[in-house]
Amino acid sequence: MTSFLRILATKSCVSAAASLFILTALLGAGCSSLNKPASAGFASVIISNPSMDKIRAAAVTVFQQNGYRQMALPADELAFEREATRREQIDYAGFVGAHEGEEVLIRVRLSIEASGVGAYRLSCKAYAVCNPGQAVFETSTALFGFQSGPYQKLLDNVKGTAEMPGAK
Repeated sequence: MTSFLRILATKSCVSAAASLFILTALLGAGCSSLNKPASAGFASVIISNPSMDKIRAAAVTVFQQNGYRQMALPADELAFEREATRREQIDYAGFVGAHEGEEVLIRVRLSIEASGVGAYRLSCKAYAVCNPGQAVFETSTALFGFQSGPYQKLLDNVKGTAEMPGAK
């Protein structure tokens, strides 16, 4: 009986230690955004020296090169959209909606804010939009922070393009 209790105690300690390790790894991965200021949001970069017009032009170039089309918005707003992949369509419209051909777009809204002398913070937020343009049925779902990787890469490319000497 005592050997059975020792085995049980050993297995529960191992499983408790494994559970603690997994929990720590998950929480640690989610905390990578804690070193950014609250205004940084979903994905962001600090761009030094170029003007807002140069940053806007770089954003248009980078997003269009990556399959996005610019949305028609007032001059002070910048947003892009692209057709969702098949996987994104299933994720946001469901299997039935994807089978029925429900349209899903990925929209990215950008904002440019002053961040010190000669520097700007370019940040974005991405949304999955089901049934775009249908007043009653259009739904918008904000993407989660752990989904920001591809958008952070786009913003990094915008930064590189905007800060490049001789870029328009």
